[in-house]
Amino acid sequence: MPVFIGDYLADTMHLSTEQHGAYLLLLFHLWRRGSLHDDDVALAQITGLSSAAWSQARPVLAEFFQIHDGLWRHGRVERER
Repeated sequence: MPVFIGDYLADTMHLSTEQHGAYLLLLFHLWRRGSLHDDDVALAQITGLSSAAWSQARPVLAEFFQIHDGLWRHGRVERER
C-alpha cells in the first residue's frame, strides 16, 4: 500500500497518537481485505482498542471514511487499489 506522507499528515495532524495508530490499522485492513464492516466490535478488534476507547475514537476516525450500506469506504484506498 503506498503511503503519501505529505497528504496523510496534512489531513491527520489533529489526531492523537492512539488515533493515528487506529486509523492506519483500519487503512491496512481495508487495503488487504477490501472492506470494513460497520461493526463496532470488529472495528475495535482491528484497531486494537478497547470498546470504550473505540467509542471515543470512532467519531473522529469516521470522518475519514464514507459509511453506507453497512461498510466503511475510503476513496483514496479504493483509487490506489
